[in-house]
Amino acid sequence: MTGYGRGESVSSALRVTVELRSVNHRFLDVKMKLPRSWLGLEPQLVQRLRDRVGRGRVDVYVHREAQVDARRHEVRVNRALAVEIRDATAQLVQDLGLSQDLAPSDLLRIPGVLEVTEPEVDAREEASQVEEALDVAIVGLEAMRLAEGERLVEALRGYLARVRSLVDAVEDVVRDQPAMIKARLEGRIQDLLGSAGIDAGRIAQEAAILADKADVDEEICRLRSHLDQAGDLLGKDEPVGRRLEFLVQEFLRETNTIASKSSATDISVLAVELKSEIEKIREQVANLE
Repeated sequence: MTGYGRGESVSSALRVTVELRSVNHRFLDVKMKLPRSWLGLEPQLVQRLRDRVGRGRVDVYVHREAQVDARRHEVRVNRALAVEIRDATAQLVQDLGLSQDLAPSDLLRIPGVLEVTEPEVDAREEASQVEEALDVAIVGLEAMRLAEGERLVEALRGYLARVRSLVDAVEDVVRDQPAMIKARLEGRIQDLLGSAGIDAGRIAQEAAILADKADVDEEICRLRSHLDQAGDLLGKDEPVGRRLEFLVQEFLRETNTIASKSSATDISVLAVELKSEIEKIREQVANLE
């Protein structure tokens, strides 16, 4: 499910900002970007996120901003390197007849001459503040994902209702199948033999055998049961995406069996429509946690 959350924790020494961005994914996939000094916190932060979020690809951006002045930083000039550069520059000016002087600012821009060392960070001391910002961000992410989930549930209920109506239509056609099979069988035998030699009892027996092979009452019953289970899951206040994915597979299994058992054109057409609606459900269920 897509969503965004932002959290911030500010103390006298530190400002921590956490941003979360999630998109649809079958499983939970967390990608975390942390300041170098906090890399050791990644396992516990990922676990904290897993405790609250079940599915989706979640990108986590953590920013650290010190709230103290620069006096805590150590600034050092590599004098030996600066002298070497000065002497080399002077020699180059002499050898080539150059007139340009080397200003101090030019020296300081050369990598390695000016070294600024940030104070060491104790990640364990700052972990609670990072977790606090993460928790706030998760709350925002959950709120957005919940709103999207409610919209998805409404859409899924509509698709399920459409599937139910198609199953009802299949059942109506199925009721007429035995009579249709018998009439078709009689017509074929009539074409082959004419009016002579037709055994009505044998025709009825063969028609019953064919009707039994084409019977899909069990498949319709199971499909209705799966639909009921899906409707119940949509009413639960918990992650149900994976269970719904399983039920969607069962929807397709029963529909394929109905289509393969019946030779009636009307049922074949209805099976195609069923598969189309089930595919819509499958696509939306992939977005649910």
